[in-house]
Amino acid sequence: MKTITCRLEYHKYGTSAIDTFSNEVKNGIFNNPDVFVSPPVSEADVILQQNTFNNTAADYTQYGITKKTAFIEAKTKLINTLDLLAAYVDTVAQGNVSVIALAGFVPTSDSTQSTEPLPKIEAFAISLSKSSGEILVDIPAYPNQVNVNYNCICVEDVPLQTPALFNGQIVLHANDPMVRQDFNKSRKKVFAGLTPGKKYYFYVFGSNTAGVSPLSNALSIWAS
Repeated sequence: MKTITCRLEYHKYGTSAIDTFSNEVKNGIFNNPDVFVSPPVSEADVILQQNTFNNTAADYTQYGITKKTAFIEAKTKLINTLDLLAAYVDTVAQGNVSVIALAGFVPTSDSTQSTEPLPKIEAFAISLSKSSGEILVDIPAYPNQVNVNYNCICVEDVPLQTPALFNGQIVLHANDPMVRQDFNKSRKKVFAGLTPGKKYYFYVFGSNTAGVSPLSNALSIWAS
């Protein structure tokens, strides 16, 4: 059996997906120094490369082909850094799926995918960002699971009356408030454009080929 390693699928990602993914890897590695003791590049270097990549991507979008070379160079440099970090994580993980997921990478498909339904997510984190009207959600990874989508529901003012899921969709009632949903794969969610002074409730759940987990209990926070 092959050793489980970091999947390099990010080579095919578009601009926004690379930005999101590189942030997950940066946070996963540098927020866990007890596990990832000596990364081959510094957090400051990764942030600099991310900023350069995003700036050149914006210039390319605005000015077109005259900015393409700079964009491609910045993208290549960031991808190469992610490859370097993936190789480092592989040496630390030694095939441990949980360590690979902690670093923000996706394990290769050689790992066994459970056919059991995902359990309820019992704990996750919400916090205010430095931007007005923006709230961050951080969902912990399922241990020993791959190809999981991490889903989040945001509700304004009041919690859902009887929160429930049906076929992976939230069940709403007549008096329930409007909800915002983020069904991207990422465990790190950003809800922007919220109203300062309003209270928001968040629910999360996981889904994969085996099915959908139960909806979590709600966490609430006031937007600022």
